[in-house]
Amino acid sequence: MTNVMWMNLLLILARVGSFFVTLPLTSYRGVPNLVKVFFALVVSYLIFLSAGYSAAVVDNFNTMGMLLLLGGEVLTGLVIGFAVLLFFTVFRMAGQLADIKIGLSMASILDPHFGSSATLLGQFYYLFAIIIYFTLNGHHYLFHTLARSFEMIPLGGPSFTGFTLRIFLELFYFIWIMSFQIAAPIVATVLITDISLGLISKTVPQLHVFLVGLPLKVFLGLFVVYLTLPYMSVVMENIFGRIYTDLIQILESMA
Repeated sequence: MTNVMWMNLLLILARVGSFFVTLPLTSYRGVPNLVKVFFALVVSYLIFLSAGYSAAVVDNFNTMGMLLLLGGEVLTGLVIGFAVLLFFTVFRMAGQLADIKIGLSMASILDPHFGSSATLLGQFYYLFAIIIYFTLNGHHYLFHTLARSFEMIPLGGPSFTGFTLRIFLELFYFIWIMSFQIAAPIVATVLITDISLGLISKTVPQLHVFLVGLPLKVFLGLFVVYLTLPYMSVVMENIFGRIYTDLIQILESMA
């Protein structure tokens, strides 16, 4: 391989590696770094062979120019990976909202992905979404989109416009709406329970509503989770169906 081909491979690795940094599952701290690096190298080399990068990206390579190219590729990979991560954040936010209403937010656990504390249902929905995504072979479309990004955005050619920002703003709005809709059955159940307990406390003042209400809300909330869980796969499939189309729009805005 010539020096030009090595430089092109390094640029591909910069985009692919930064993509894996933000991608769910591969960005988990529990995954050994050696495995992540090996996986990124394999994918980068396959893309390099399929694309056939043998020509120089720019006419004259220099240190500053190469650093700028690497920075652009790293930023491109981070943008693509962050967009994918946002779709999985929908379920994490929905679970956290449900935990707050149920009362399970006090029982937090360590999230190895974000490096912070996470609620029980938030982590459960998040991991369940990852399982469903791989069951639907979503990772095949994801790697296809990653490979296609090199066709739509050549090495050294990313550009960020106002349209890119607009797509992300619409994506943030979609995430908030969907997270509230997913948590709506649990929130509604807990709200009805609170109203009922309030009426009971007025009718029977001797009853300690707080002692009864907390375990009751936890039980009813988890029962609603159990009832709605079979339908969650359908909801996740509909949400994940937007990943490919939204990523293509983002890539087109950056081309």
